[in-house]
Amino acid sequence: MIELCNVSKFFDQTPAVEELTLSIPKGKFCALVGTSGCGKSTTLRMINRLLTHSSGEIELDGQSIDAYDPVLLRRRIGYVIQNTGLFPHWNVARNIGLVPRLLKWPTAQVNQRVEELMGLLGLPVSEFAHKYPHQLSGGQAQRVGVARALAADPDILLMDEPFGALDPITREKLQEMLMQLQARLHKTIVFVTHDMDEALRLADMLVVMRDGRIVQQGTPLSLLQKPTDSFVDSLLGGLERGLKQASLTRVKDHMAPLGPHLPAQSRVMTEQTLRQALSMMLRDHCEWLTVVDQHDVPVGELSLRKLVKEAFQAQEKSRDV
Repeated sequence: MIELCNVSKFFDQTPAVEELTLSIPKGKFCALVGTSGCGKSTTLRMINRLLTHSSGEIELDGQSIDAYDPVLLRRRIGYVIQNTGLFPHWNVARNIGLVPRLLKWPTAQVNQRVEELMGLLGLPVSEFAHKYPHQLSGGQAQRVGVARALAADPDILLMDEPFGALDPITREKLQEMLMQLQARLHKTIVFVTHDMDEALRLADMLVVMRDGRIVQQGTPLSLLQKPTDSFVDSLLGGLERGLKQASLTRVKDHMAPLGPHLPAQSRVMTEQTLRQALSMMLRDHCEWLTVVDQHDVPVGELSLRKLVKEAFQAQEKSRDV
């Protein structure tokens, strides 16, 4: 869906991005990560021509972006930024319907799309349609921003630190919302963030940038298992890489059948992460947990010793490869 080949961007002879080559398959969630000034946002803004690349080639679905009218190009790509960019003098419904109106959709179709998205994003029409941005919380305003980006049903969604200014609880809720949306809509998403935990939680593929170049790319798990150098290792958490890796796997994938002994008092659900389970073991001073389903029925058990043994065996296998 998105191809960048030897793309560079210079500002007054100073390189912001150099010889960047990247391929993002259709329907994938790609997170661009790295320290401030590494070229993440510049790369993002070149895709929809908010910034013009200095050299190289950028293609969307096999066609050069230079072949598109810049305005029409941006209307077919959803764009979400940190401060939402909502028009303060327009109500929620009008903000969401902006791009469909620019594309001259019939009024009834625009209204139907606005109502559909508001329902999808947990913004009841009767409560929020006539509110103005200043009447919304940060999380509500960002939901409206996401709805506006999706209004014309674009294939591509660009997101530049969309949750960066939100408190941790609101941020986690919106991350969950975005994961549910992606599971349903399968958009091609390019997501810029400084938060590595956020990137690991959301993305199918990670692209680590440094000084305008890509230093490593791949699945979150592959980067956690084999960072290419000390910079990537540090960015991924250093000594905490094991815990971050544990956050990518579910308890159900590591549990064993229930043993003959009585179930442990501490319980963990099948869909919780291994990291959450380890945290519970530390909190409750125990070496095993009873695993329960959504109805709180015991379906297995989780042993700390077994987890350590599995981790050791995986490490040995990786070394052999």
